[in-house]
Amino acid sequence: MLRWIVFGLALVFVFPAFASCELSSARVNNTLVKIGDSDRRVISAEPDRVVRLTTSAGGSAGTRYDFYERDVTIQIYVAAGVVTRVCRVRD
Repeated sequence: MLRWIVFGLALVFVFPAFASCELSSARVNNTLVKIGDSDRRVISAEPDRVVRLTTSAGGSAGTRYDFYERDVTIQIYVAAGVVTRVCRVRD
């Protein structure tokens, strides 16, 4: 019985969050952001968090902008001033 309890708790804590990175656009703060848009459109939507992305060698790989909504975090990845990926992560 104790084995099943430990196994159940392990599943609860190890189970990853549901993420979808196959989106082509997202609406954040009344602004529609699409892949291919400039970074100015994302910045004008006033992100809640800005994360600098780096390569394994320490160089710049772009920026990730996070927008927090109810039970969902929308992550927008920008490289070379252009939106390259839009992800929705369920909390």
